[in-house]
Amino acid sequence: MIARKITYKGTFTPEILGTIYDITRKIEITGQVKAHGAQEVVLNLEGDPSMIKLVQHMVENKVKTAIKEKSVEQIPFQYFVGLTYLI
Repeated sequence: MIARKITYKGTFTPEILGTIYDITRKIEITGQVKAHGAQEVVLNLEGDPSMIKLVQHMVENKVKTAIKEKSVEQIPFQYFVGLTYLI
């Protein structure tokens, strides 16, 4: 089990933000999806490394035109329960 903070920067419409949340929710991973305006989305995810990679892969394939920059960093566990969507 690992915890990662994935930050996407770009131009995100409400529809794209909803798509990112839906992808993450369907994978059934715990964490947070936080939208910082229309320019940045932060995913704080905890779980199996392969599931976190799957979320990254699916998000990047689905909304690749909106993403201009990406960063991934390891974070300490926060023991999330379920998935939270913060705007």
